[in-house]
Amino acid sequence: MIEVSASLPGDLPEILDVSRRAGVFSEEEVDTVDELFQGYLTDPVKSGYNYLSCRQDGRLAGFACWGPTALSHGTVDLYWICTDKAAQGRGIASALFRDVEEKARQAGRWQLVIWTSSKPEYAQARQFYLKMGCSLAVQIGDFYDRGDDLCVYIHRLDAA
Repeated sequence: MIEVSASLPGDLPEILDVSRRAGVFSEEEVDTVDELFQGYLTDPVKSGYNYLSCRQDGRLAGFACWGPTALSHGTVDLYWICTDKAAQGRGIASALFRDVEEKARQAGRWQLVIWTSSKPEYAQARQFYLKMGCSLAVQIGDFYDRGDDLCVYIHRLDAA
């Protein structure tokens, strides 16, 4: 059974482990997951970061981090969505994505924005966003590094 709920303080070690096991995030990126989680624990409204944990059979199988886009009345950023490598293909990411959509709608938001990389190891993530109804809005060459473009996906929540 898949269960998605607001992340609890005790989820952090598992969230960091899942981030490392994903095989696509650098240690700097894993440190950023930790930093944003600290903001979430301190004050999700002030920090703008919200975390969701997905459990399957009692184990943390994935997480998502999202929040309202600063200075926007209708946009939400999906900062992270990550599934444990051992749990991929079981609907974890889809469950997290749908919960982010629902929470964003409840907050009166109508658009979800996702930034990701063009590197080959992110191909699965890019395909996932397309499967979930997102569209590639812009690709900026050499954004993260030479040969590593920024891919920005948009998902209209009021059209779903």
